[in-house]
Amino acid sequence: MADKTMEFKGTPAPWVADIRCGCCAVYQKNRTNDTAGCHRDDDRNIVYSSKGARYDEKLCHWVMDEETQANFTLIATAPELLEQLIRLRNKIASYEPDDDDDLDIVDAVIAKALGQQ
Repeated sequence: MADKTMEFKGTPAPWVADIRCGCCAVYQKNRTNDTAGCHRDDDRNIVYSSKGARYDEKLCHWVMDEETQANFTLIATAPELLEQLIRLRNKIASYEPDDDDDLDIVDAVIAKALGQQ
């Protein structure tokens, strides 16, 4: 896989997960202070969800379930994970080729992340 085909065309990193008040959003870190809060129709959102939200009677406010929080935390790291995967893939490929290096699997995952599959 050539380096030119390994270009991420999505929203530039870094991204942050904003998890509060019964909602989750992911947006660029440099837009953290654009608005106070996490809003469904905010144009800075890369992704938003209120799935997993519930009202906590003891705390008297909305909370988000752990699974949704973990999903959004992972989504927020996706561009950096992809960047490092590509960097490591290229480093491994520069060594002596090995049938057991699994670069074909790595290439398939990168292509999937870049929307090329």
